Amino acid sequence: MLIKEHEPLGSKTTMKIGGNARYFAELESKKDVEEAYKFSQKKNLPLVVLGAGANTIFAGGTIEALVVRIKADSVQVDGNSVRVQTGKNLAILINECAEAGLDLSALTGIPGTVGGAIVGNAGQGPKGTWIDYFVKSVVIFEDVEWKTLSKEDCQFSYRESMFKKRTSKQANKRTIIWEVALEIQKRSPEEIKENIEQLLQKRIESQPHAKTAGSCFKAADGTPAWE
Repeated sequence: MLIKEHEPLGSKTTMKIGGNARYFAELESKKDVEEAYKFSQKKNLPLVVLGAGANTIFAGGTIEALVVRIKADSVQVDGNSVRVQTGKNLAILINECAEAGLDLSALTGIPGTVGGAIVGNAGQGPKGTWIDYFVKSVVIFEDVEWKTLSKEDCQFSYRESMFKKRTSKQANKRTIIWEVALEIQKRSPEEIKENIEQLLQKRIESQPHAKTAGSCFKAADGTPAWE
């Protein structure tokens, strides 16, 4: 694992702004994860996990932390079951699953990585489909050990998860989401691809094209977030 100092972060986000990370590393193996954890402990610095930067804006100056990005992105398919490492780009996963006749099309148009989607329970509106619909279990590294959590353990709700709550309330709780097991319904690849195209076209027609940090609001009391 290569740890860089004063690494620019702006180029790693969709908004293309922000300062530098005091330390930055890309994690490709479980050993890298363990070493990153030890390094952050040794330096007494927060460990910040950055996905694709699709919902992140960094302040200017130096971020006094070890910022890490998961690069591991392997996918294993066994029937309806898919095991995917969290560095996988979500859009690419959706398309690869479509080729295999596995329908993740409900998540079409959502930017970022699988890991980021798990943290924010990405999906459609409050009455739509979220990624937790497909989740069976999640593998994490926390408190110097590897753990496998059930879907229930993750405490998913609309745009929320246990991991997101910890990020905002327990900065000293270092959790890295490494792998996700999904259960996905089968459907003909042609039907899935057609649905993907329709959903993408709908987004193109209804949403502006510009740099963005993702949805900023949640629907409340039956009112769509865009209103």
